[in-house]
Amino acid sequence: MTLKNVVFLFVSTFLLQTTFAQNILEAQDSTLNNLIHPKGYITCKPGELGAVKKTGSAKQSMIIIAGLGFGADVFDNFINRYKKDYTIYAVTPAGFAGTPAPPMPDSTIIYSQLTWTNGIVTGIINLIEKEKLNKPVIVANFVTATQAALKLALSYPDKINKLIIISGSPYRYYPGFKDGQFNDWVNEKSYTPEQRGKLVEAYWAPKWFKTVTKKTWDENMWTPDDYSKDSVTGNQLFKTSANVPVQVMIRYLIEWMTYDVSEKYKQLKVPTLILIPDFKELLTQSDSSNKESCKNVSAKQYLKYFHQTAWQKAVDSNNPLIQIQTIPDTRIFMWYDNPKAVYNSISIFLK
Repeated sequence: MTLKNVVFLFVSTFLLQTTFAQNILEAQDSTLNNLIHPKGYITCKPGELGAVKKTGSAKQSMIIIAGLGFGADVFDNFINRYKKDYTIYAVTPAGFAGTPAPPMPDSTIIYSQLTWTNGIVTGIINLIEKEKLNKPVIVANFVTATQAALKLALSYPDKINKLIIISGSPYRYYPGFKDGQFNDWVNEKSYTPEQRGKLVEAYWAPKWFKTVTKKTWDENMWTPDDYSKDSVTGNQLFKTSANVPVQVMIRYLIEWMTYDVSEKYKQLKVPTLILIPDFKELLTQSDSSNKESCKNVSAKQYLKYFHQTAWQKAVDSNNPLIQIQTIPDTRIFMWYDNPKAVYNSISIFLK
């Protein structure tokens, strides 16, 4: 089957399987172009970080990278826990939490070149050099931060002490093809890095994300209960992410969709701790009153396969430097849900 046919079949079944299909006219607006900044949007320089919050004065240093849609302030509790032992630099990627995003690359630059994600990497390397940091610990949460942290560890192992990934997703997991649909989550549909890039260039960017409405975007992103077990906290986090311009979110998300680190786990030379949420209640309970709802367990497959199963290739790499632990009773912002277990695992790893 050619990639063109795969794209056609994937698009067809994708629209049938998701809530997007309930009203495609409402989901898309042909007058939109989410692949460029709105007119008058003020950008930062390529390779700049959105913001850096420094806390503490210890000899050892730690750099924390906030994930997709979030700023450094979501780590305040985490920072308070480790500020006595580390000088902490909490990084807001450019474009999040009210900071200006980088310029949109011109049309000759393809998404798989990870222009914005690599900009985070460049910004952190510049931070390390500017502050003269001696091999800091890197902590990354959620999507985008995971990709930047892994690229840092793979490209600059001599500049990093240890790497901690919290609730990350290493790549965009695709369900396999079965009975005429892409609905076989157990048997993954594998794409080469080149195919991932082409799938984004041929479909996701021009056919979906370019004209998707803000309403549809918000309704089909990670939900408040994905973020935290506490409903108040989850809703606050969701609103924080939803306040980021959709054009900024789309650019970072598309770059995540083109990235696959799987073949490079054996090359990882930095001790790495990967903490995985169990999503226990979300993956065992469903809302029978609305089978199409994102709160239905059948619609929560993305949590299991993006944030859990996708790390199996790291296990299979047999790299002794990689440790993977599942933290009970947690969601994506696990240090809010079960701080004792999270801090215990991290402290043991750091010592």
